[in-house]
Amino acid sequence: MLPQAREASLAVEQSADETLVYDLDRDTAHCLNRTTALVWRHCDGQTTVGELAGRLHEELGLPADEGVVWLALDRLQKAHLLQERITPPEDAARYSRRELTRRLGLAGGLTLLLPLVTSIVAPTPLYAASDLLGGLGGGLGGGLGGP
Repeated sequence: MLPQAREASLAVEQSADETLVYDLDRDTAHCLNRTTALVWRHCDGQTTVGELAGRLHEELGLPADEGVVWLALDRLQKAHLLQERITPPEDAARYSRRELTRRLGLAGGLTLLLPLVTSIVAPTPLYAASDLLGGLGGGLGGGLGGP
């Protein structure tokens, strides 16, 4: 399996600790933590899962474990940030953040490096400009408590 990151219709902004990805097709914003961002950036269709695990070890000090990569790929796939659907091996399909923390013996700050994607649906411009909240928020019809 050689995962390939999706690049079309995305706006990407990187910072030191996270990568923000706005999906223009789905009006969804995703925040990738350092681990997931590193996996996503190296999903070039040529790098294997084992090689990605090695990069995580070299760059972030995480154990070189393919389970961490498969968890990141699962999160990226759910966020529609991979070009094609991936099928993990049977033993990788059962890993959760909690299971990996237990299995790898991670403690303290290292658990923050386990793969994480936080997503939010952004309002469309029409919805954002409307007054669907009956004068309670934003829109063109006034703000909180306003007429």
